[in-house]
Amino acid sequence: MYKFLFLLVISLTFVSCTPKNSAFRFFDKSLEETKAVKYTKKTDIVKDKEVDTIFMATHLNMVDPKIDKTKKEQFLVFTYFTKAQTQDIESNGYKLFLNQQEPVFLEKVENNDEKYKNYMLKNHWGTYYIVEFENLNDIKNFSLVLQNEESSKATLSFVK
Repeated sequence: MYKFLFLLVISLTFVSCTPKNSAFRFFDKSLEETKAVKYTKKTDIVKDKEVDTIFMATHLNMVDPKIDKTKKEQFLVFTYFTKAQTQDIESNGYKLFLNQQEPVFLEKVENNDEKYKNYMLKNHWGTYYIVEFENLNDIKNFSLVLQNEESSKATLSFVK
């Protein structure tokens, strides 16, 4: 019994003295990146048991206090159309709505944009957009919808 305890103490001593840069070094993220993940939602449009469209959005008002003061609801939206030749939302017949309102501003963001690099995933398949909607002051629950004319739709719910 004493030999076992002695071996256990020696083992714990060696383990506790090793460098702390093991698996945790991959999780060294900034506060911005952590908040962005917290306020990011994802959903898919599935057709014939296959993913047709990937739709993700980050509510930037919750991530950056400077954006919240602009009196607009701002989202960083990512779309990926699996079977389409182009990755453009409008070319594929889709529109965005926030609580049934159309955006007042929609702009494509390059994958290497420095301003939003902490909020983007590290893939280059789809397309990122900055989307602004009129501020909905009294409303705390948002439904961000990606919809096309064929009634395919994906909904992301956010709480302010």
